[in-house]
Amino acid sequence: MAHIFTFTNAKGGCGKTTVALNLAICFARAGYRTLAIDLDQQGNLSAGLGVDLNKLSMTAHRLLINEVSEIRRYLTEIRPQLMLLPNSIDIEADDLLEAKKVNRELLLRRQLKPILNDFDVVLIDTPPAMRAATVNALVVADSVIIPIDSSSFALLGMNQLLKTIAAISETHNPALKILVLTTMFNKRQNLDKIIRQQVEDFFGPSLVLETVIHRYVGVAEATAMKKGVVESSITSSATFDFTKLFNELKREMSHEQKRQGAVESINR
Repeated sequence: MAHIFTFTNAKGGCGKTTVALNLAICFARAGYRTLAIDLDQQGNLSAGLGVDLNKLSMTAHRLLINEVSEIRRYLTEIRPQLMLLPNSIDIEADDLLEAKKVNRELLLRRQLKPILNDFDVVLIDTPPAMRAATVNALVVADSVIIPIDSSSFALLGMNQLLKTIAAISETHNPALKILVLTTMFNKRQNLDKIIRQQVEDFFGPSLVLETVIHRYVGVAEATAMKKGVVESSITSSATFDFTKLFNELKREMSHEQKRQGAVESINR
């Protein structure tokens, strides 16, 4: 069964999509059967992986509002071992998803259930807001990764996000685990070090990932070429950061599998 990572932060500009994109490529290149899901109506993850948004009709939002029975028709192989459920700018679809009243937070769970055994890992990018798409992504996640950039406004609104996560954990997903990722870090700036410490104080060191994603101009250059930086510059410091994060999350998946195995053994 696939391990599902959801990337979310109500604050934009924290590097959330860039992290999801490069991690998806890292997992796929390492041989993991990987599914990337773009739930952001801006479609940046899809565009960053080379999808022409103007030619998209079968999108993640359309899948959820239509509640079709065959999700596989909506998936496209974007790299070897990497499938994508794409998205594009579609205001009507986003409004229709928000307007759904009955069990709208369970739409993605129902769609993913038949195909989870086809994948080893699923990575979900969400919009920078607590929309219905974000709630759906949190309901299905094993781990939620909160990327926090090194800015003076990094922790603004974090209490509200944590309240939302807590509510979802209580009602739909009690095993949901929170992981926090420092992004856009400049080790030469004292402010960045202070904010990193504030993040650890706020969440507790045990929830903050060891890996730090540093600022690197090559990330934007790779995105302009519709690639991950891990594809375009294999020796760069950014590739080192994402590879380190990939290895850290692999260990997280392994620990979770062992924990679940122990629980199942006890319950037999």
